[in-house]
Amino acid sequence: MTVNKYLKSKTSLFLMELIITILLFAACGAVCVKLFVTSYVMTQETVELNESVSIAQGFAEVMRGTDGDIDSVLEHYPDAIRGGEGFFEVFYDSEFEVCGFENAAYVGDVTMTPNGAIQNMEIRIVRLSDYTEIYTLDVTKYMNRTKG
Repeated sequence: MTVNKYLKSKTSLFLMELIITILLFAACGAVCVKLFVTSYVMTQETVELNESVSIAQGFAEVMRGTDGDIDSVLEHYPDAIRGGEGFFEVFYDSEFEVCGFENAAYVGDVTMTPNGAIQNMEIRIVRLSDYTEIYTLDVTKYMNRTKG
């Protein structure tokens, strides 16, 4: 009888050890999955920000490289949709390629405001799924002539 009792004790100790090991691996797995998900989200946000900065800088460079009025800027953006006076939008898909409104994931809103001999441009890149502003850039150009 003592042999049976000894084996029972060893078996239950082995099961307890196995359960603790499984719980430990499950906890480590949960932490690793959380780290991978957080890393993926941060990577996506970084890509989104980098692309938005690049698009905004492109608008600014076009404005600075032309005579600075909206018509000369729009010559470089044939897919742009002109809004009111001094306002236009360019839509981008999830890969930041220019597209139409129906496939758009992002929009570049550009507002140009003349102020005497100064042309101001406000550029906003917005995610359309939740209307979150990703990046904003304010640009100023001296026009060498009074306008507006």
